[in-house]
Amino acid sequence: MSPATEIAADRRRKVLDALAQMRDGLLGEDLILRVVCDMGRDTDRTILRADLEFLQQHGCVRIEKLEKAGGELWLVKLTDDGLLAAQGHLRVSGVARRTVG
Repeated sequence: MSPATEIAADRRRKVLDALAQMRDGLLGEDLILRVVCDMGRDTDRTILRADLEFLQQHGCVRIEKLEKAGGELWLVKLTDDGLLAAQGHLRVSGVARRTVG
């Protein structure tokens, strides 16, 4: 696996981790972006949105796109499979796996 692929997989897991920390598993993309950067993975909105779409295609999140002045706001909800992947109980191709200890 290439370093770029490993970094993307780790960044996606950090997205799932951030959502898993919320009681309702729901966050806006701006907060997710800040949390992922704070977790050590510098990224931008374009890359984050690509990761969110990837995670949605793999059943880990659901995205609700809301209209706002100047564009869209994405609200992201963690699915049951996304929670299992964040906890290391479900393997999702393209998402770094947490080892269960």
